[in-house]
Amino acid sequence: MSELALSAAEPFSSPAWGSNFVVFTNDTGAPVPETLVKPYLNRVCKYAKHHGVYLVPERFMLMGYQCMALVSPAGEIMGAQKGIFINLKNRGAKRSCELVLFDTEFGRLFLCVDADIYHPEVCRCAAAMGAGIIVGSQFLSRSEYGSHLVVSGCWNAAQLNRVYVIAVSGQFNCVCAPVPISAHGDGFVTPPNLRLPMTARLHVEKLEAVRKAPLPHRQFYTVHRDELLM
Repeated sequence: MSELALSAAEPFSSPAWGSNFVVFTNDTGAPVPETLVKPYLNRVCKYAKHHGVYLVPERFMLMGYQCMALVSPAGEIMGAQKGIFINLKNRGAKRSCELVLFDTEFGRLFLCVDADIYHPEVCRCAAAMGAGIIVGSQFLSRSEYGSHLVVSGCWNAAQLNRVYVIAVSGQFNCVCAPVPISAHGDGFVTPPNLRLPMTARLHVEKLEAVRKAPLPHRQFYTVHRDELLM
């Protein structure tokens, strides 16, 4: 399996040198409206092909669903994941019941749409289907954001499912990993911040060792919750 060299960046800015996987994130985290989706998708396909990278663009509305997509280095849309749960700021959106996984040279990948990251069953099902990397994109306002959302969302998903979680939003960006394979033993490859581009390198093979260990128990979460919420 190849190494995933991540660059989380502002939309259409040049990716960090050496990147092969780009995730777009904007200041607000708001999805692209449906009226602008067609030209937007044409543009992101050209971007991916020009830079020769896999690309997860911003979330967008399509046929009433909030969606995320994966674009190949050839500039082709490999598919889309529709939101399963509803963000209250997007009450009119439809709900899907389908999980789509993508096979890449980095392993199987799942796109976690907005509020779905706070519903453990979504990432649990994706991991059971073979996902080793989850990319989550959220719509959070400044008044909503708190470190508890990092712990209960992307960080928790990484620990429970023994996967990497790339999380972007208008209020924080980070990369989570199971505690045993995180560099500082805190469950982060890159801790929450707003600096862009955010870069990281992910090795999916490292997950195999931690997947054989027992699941984290309540004391584990208590200890790390105290550390993370300081």
